Amino acid sequence: MGDCSCMQDRFQLNELHSLHMLEGWWVLYEMPNYQGWQYLLRPGDYRSYHDRGGLDVKVGSLRCVIDLYWAVFFLL
Repeated sequence: MGDCSCMQDRFQLNELHSLHMLEGWWVLYEMPNYQGWQYLLRPGDYRSYHDRGGLDVKVGSLRCVIDLYWAVFFLL
């Protein structure tokens, strides 16, 4: 799976309660087109939106972090 600019269009999904991230680092955005709050996700289990640092279950888009430098940048 690659980047997704609109979760609603691609998966008919605008809420994400839990997920299991298999590999890679991803940025999950609150709104479509990579806007709003950003949540950095790395491999692991996210049993609730609290586990990913979310304020609620709302999701809009998802982008892969290709370079580890950018992953570190997002953590700071």
